[in-house]
Amino acid sequence: MTETGAAVIVVAAVIRDDRGHVLLTRRPAGAHMGGLWEFPGGKVEAGESPTQALARELDEELAIEAVVGRPLTFAEHTEPGLSIVLLFYEATVARGTPTPVEDQEMAWVEPSRLVDYPTPPADAELVARLAGLDRKRVGDLG
Repeated sequence: MTETGAAVIVVAAVIRDDRGHVLLTRRPAGAHMGGLWEFPGGKVEAGESPTQALARELDEELAIEAVVGRPLTFAEHTEPGLSIVLLFYEATVARGTPTPVEDQEMAWVEPSRLVDYPTPPADAELVARLAGLDRKRVGDLG
């Protein structure tokens, strides 16, 4: 849990290009879970709805105006001193070209290849779903 005992709400986007490839960004080496690939997004700030937060984060991280679509799924992650609820949404680029503003690496990944990119544990079920794998096989990928 956080110091206040509340879970941190984090939002993330599944953005596809015209080929159906999915956008991933890589966490900086010095960051929490550094070096792992993730769906772009970030924390929901006070006074924001999850969709507002995701649109803001995509603008800040990738310099795009995005239309946040339907929710896809959620995940929970806990570790000592930290509890996260992660909300995943479909999103489309309305304006701009995704460009890593914070010098993070970025990749457009064919869905079947998503499992080749190490991601945080909370992303595993969505990665498997997008890649068309069953959950049992994902557990064997470790």
